[in-house]
Amino acid sequence: METTEGSSALRISSPVLILAGPSPARNELTQRLRSMDVKVLQAASAAEASQLCAEESPHLLVLDARLARRIPELEDVVDDLRSGQDETAVLAWFDADAPQEDMMALCRPIDDHMVGGIAVDESVRRLHFLTGRLPEQRNGERLIVGDLEMDTTQRTVTRAGQDIDLSDTEFRLLRLLMRHARTVLPKSQILQEVWEYEFAGQANIVELYISYVRKKIEAGMPRMIHTVRGAGYVLRPARAAERSDAPAETVD
Repeated sequence: METTEGSSALRISSPVLILAGPSPARNELTQRLRSMDVKVLQAASAAEASQLCAEESPHLLVLDARLARRIPELEDVVDDLRSGQDETAVLAWFDADAPQEDMMALCRPIDDHMVGGIAVDESVRRLHFLTGRLPEQRNGERLIVGDLEMDTTQRTVTRAGQDIDLSDTEFRLLRLLMRHARTVLPKSQILQEVWEYEFAGQANIVELYISYVRKKIEAGMPRMIHTVRGAGYVLRPARAAERSDAPAETVD
């Protein structure tokens, strides 16, 4: 993903997994990355992190290694996460007085770390540089949500191995939903990011294209795109019990 800060373009791989408990730094970094259209995954336990890595294959990890925030046996958890990924780079946050041996145990030469106060702007810049250290990956993204897959370089979409043809607008809409899977996106945000203009009573176009995309990715298959009344839309892995012909309107 790219954004502009001053005269420099920041590019950050998506998705980014933040392995940390609740904290102002985690919340602020999450908001900042999502404003850059970077998909952010959050895990506050080893089990959550393992599940998200298996489903999403993130190549960038942010680890809160501060004593008051870190999860139990963090080093072992990170080793397990790395073992399942071809290439993974880590940005670790440490206390100002963290022992050097703790930093060395958690970080590898490809990784980066910060100590003391955690600045979001600095974290974003470091994630940009970590992205550059990783091998070039298809010059784009491979997004996976359940049995739905998208390759943004080849501009291909498949579900359960079946090819799905999308128009350019449908592709951009589905890409946005997949980048923010499990997150409810309001119509105003969808309109601005897909059609690139401010929300001005044009919600009907969002509803129309959501309907188009639903018909193509859910034809005869379990539902993936859900309407949350008064909030927006969310895409999540399908459950076998959810039919595509069930009523679209749901309350989460």
